Amino acid sequence: MNILIIKQTSLGDVLHSTGHVRAVKTQFPDSKLTLLTATSSYDIYRHNPYVDRVILFDRYAVKRNWCKQPGWALRHIGDVLREVRAEKYDLAIDLQGRMKSMLFLYLAHAKRKFAKGRWLWVPHFAKPGIHAIEEMDGVLKLAGIDTRNTTMEIHVSPKERSVADDLLNEINPQSKPLVIVSPFTRWHTKDWGIDNFKTFCTQMPDDVTIVFTGSDTQRAAIDDLIARLNGHSVVNLAGQLNLLEFAALIQRSVLLVSGDSFPMHLASAMGRPLIALFGPTDETRVGPRSASAVVMRASNNCRRCYRRSRCPYHCIGEIRPADVIAETVRILHQDDVATSG
Repeated sequence: MNILIIKQTSLGDVLHSTGHVRAVKTQFPDSKLTLLTATSSYDIYRHNPYVDRVILFDRYAVKRNWCKQPGWALRHIGDVLREVRAEKYDLAIDLQGRMKSMLFLYLAHAKRKFAKGRWLWVPHFAKPGIHAIEEMDGVLKLAGIDTRNTTMEIHVSPKERSVADDLLNEINPQSKPLVIVSPFTRWHTKDWGIDNFKTFCTQMPDDVTIVFTGSDTQRAAIDDLIARLNGHSVVNLAGQLNLLEFAALIQRSVLLVSGDSFPMHLASAMGRPLIALFGPTDETRVGPRSASAVVMRASNNCRRCYRRSRCPYHCIGEIRPADVIAETVRILHQDDVATSG
């Protein structure tokens, strides 16, 4: 059996699909499973044992070059289409449900096709008000796939674990409990605010190591924050780790504190303790799913407006640092009890 699964957008969304890929392969263990995903998301599936072949679509490069180099963009789309159409599939599933992904589903040679969203000529499932993972469950059920276990997962190799161990030996030689803080998200409206994280750090116990993570472009802002901490020991690893090395670091943490971002989803997938700070997005649709995750929001009256750049209410800013600190101390105490036990 030859199967095509399409999932190619942001990192968190692609991570959501890992349990669904496993469910398909588990039901058809002798199949050849091909995954079409974005180049930027490939590391999520780099070591995944359920995928036999990967087709990469550089969607961000296409977006960047659509006006500047339309010829290159069209050639790249054409190259990926030819790679998709070179195979004949028994089953093709689009777990993305956007035009940029449906193009490949429509043109794939497949006996049976299923899609997320509302699309003509293809059996589909659309219920955007439920959690993203449950919506993908609905697509698989249409295809007759068992969805009793579609929890996320990510596979890290010994190489990435070794990098994380060497780094921890350097920055945390006393092996203190590791608290990871990811202060930035892709939307300004989802950021809790640097001043709140400053207060959080100044009131953390001395017997923990705090590590800030982020992209290389966020490193200077984190350096500025650390300079204002007046001697508190905090490490800045922004821009220093690739995706899988970061996953290995989270695996060794006792807690991650983050807004609605990829680190939040990654900690959830790895079952690590997590405090997720929510504002303009809806935790019932995109929130963490692990039992060790705690979701905090300032008010149930928040409109969950999904505004990306500016929100007149900035509800996430109302979350009190004292409440986040209290929850952190509770989780650290639980870890101490578990370790001593």
